[in-house]
Amino acid sequence: MLVFLLIASMFGQGLTVLSYGNNFITAFPENLGFFHPAYHLTSLNVMALYNNTTFKVFYSGIEKEIIIPNSGQTVNVNIAPSAEVNLFSSSDKSVRITSDKNITVYSVSKREASTQINVVQPTVNLGKNYMIPQLDYLNYLDSFNLNKPGSTAMRYSSFKLLIINAVASTNTITVVKKTASDDQEDEFKIDSYKLFQFQTNSSVVRVESDKEVAVILTHPCVEVEDCGCNMVINQILPTEFQDKNFIVPSIFNVAMTRLLLTSEQSTSLIRKGSTLATSSALLPFPDLLTSELVTASERVSLRLVSPGLIVELIPLSMFSACYLLQFSDNNGQAVVIAETDSKGDVRTHTGLPLASVWTAITGTNYSSTVVTIPNRTATIWHPTSKIAVYMLQNMSMTVLFGGPAMPISEKPDLHGCALVPGAYSVGADPLSWKQSREYCMNNGKQFACPVSKTVLKDMADNLTKNDGHGWIGLRRSLLTTDWYWQEEYDTPTDVTYVHWDDKQPLNPLKGLCTSVSLDHKNDFKWHSARCCDQKKPVCYKRPEYFNPLPFWIPQSFP
Repeated sequence: MLVFLLIASMFGQGLTVLSYGNNFITAFPENLGFFHPAYHLTSLNVMALYNNTTFKVFYSGIEKEIIIPNSGQTVNVNIAPSAEVNLFSSSDKSVRITSDKNITVYSVSKREASTQINVVQPTVNLGKNYMIPQLDYLNYLDSFNLNKPGSTAMRYSSFKLLIINAVASTNTITVVKKTASDDQEDEFKIDSYKLFQFQTNSSVVRVESDKEVAVILTHPCVEVEDCGCNMVINQILPTEFQDKNFIVPSIFNVAMTRLLLTSEQSTSLIRKGSTLATSSALLPFPDLLTSELVTASERVSLRLVSPGLIVELIPLSMFSACYLLQFSDNNGQAVVIAETDSKGDVRTHTGLPLASVWTAITGTNYSSTVVTIPNRTATIWHPTSKIAVYMLQNMSMTVLFGGPAMPISEKPDLHGCALVPGAYSVGADPLSWKQSREYCMNNGKQFACPVSKTVLKDMADNLTKNDGHGWIGLRRSLLTTDWYWQEEYDTPTDVTYVHWDDKQPLNPLKGLCTSVSLDHKNDFKWHSARCCDQKKPVCYKRPEYFNPLPFWIPQSFP
């Protein structure tokens, strides 16, 4: 049954939560880490996905324009620590980033070892309806047997919610609070691009708005085991991104781990055949030595929680093909979850396979691994299926920061992290195989080469309705009569997958080239044919690929 659920999820429509865009809004929650040490940093890391990208940063009425010359290059923008939001009130301390081309953005807040990186969601991922995790700070400390805060001031004794108006007009916000007798609704307005911060200790269950907002759950200084403290931050995703099937990653064998469930209704969670919960709560999750499957009866969001760390979990329906990882230093670590049958195909930005030891995840067709990433910036991708990637980094013996890596490409590609997917087309006029190849190349394309079942399905899904047959890039060698793929930009590929029709292929004397049925009813079956026969060329335009660069450009604001 579990395997069936995973397969159904894998082939479902899924949701797109790509982390790039050209419009972002965020804020810097207060970080009191280690009680006001001297070193303090607030910054934005902005990476360009395309050459010659111009982006602008807006903060406190000031605008700064910055140009990134190369794709994959990161600009580190230092912003004054006064940008931190520490008051329970309305504020104009939001930070906006706009760009003429797609970029990724994450914010960094650092006080000595208290570091948090927040992947800033583009405004296309923001919404109007958010479920809020019911997390009480004092119960949180009790759950991990940590010391109570020495101060009873509000800034220490509760979690905070920070709501940012993402639009250029006044936004009406409704906060739904759970009381002993009923639910209470508080309504207020936030002016364009401003924010409002208030306390929450499990009383707030929902935030609704007329227009898009960003919602951040935070605490300035969560106690950790060594009597220090570490800021926590979690940008909450709208309710449309909730789902039922999750693989809980093993986060480096953290001794104290809890699972935080958030749901609109009473929900059962199934782990290893046992029911974990029927309502929102901090759930004990001991012995998380390997990644595990958790299935919910209703749509939920799940977070993995340990002292000073809240990690949003990626539902199976939101797995992607390529992730961007950015660390504050070298030798960060990543948890990778991939299909067991193709786990050896996971690659990094170097194009080389991910060298690692994998552990099968019970009850699923997935395996997981933990790997060290030597570079500050990298991609991890899979050529034929979707994966999940989490990144974490140790700042001390007890302080971690991190969360899901940035999904860059939802669609798998054989050759890398595809920013712009490949495109298939069929020429209008029948030509010979040789003429068809020239036609494709003269139009900035190459022969279509469906080298696997996944690639063939992608080709079939993207071709408009046609009749007859078209040429593809599979042919026989004149010397050996062995089949090979005629890929224009790579060494000819060995043939490991075929999709021949009945009684095909014919003997070499009757056909050295290959055509594909263009009729969907014929399942795109292949036929061998004489290379001089007249058929329409089936062409493929390669994707535009993304590769991060190792060096960063420092900037200051303003």
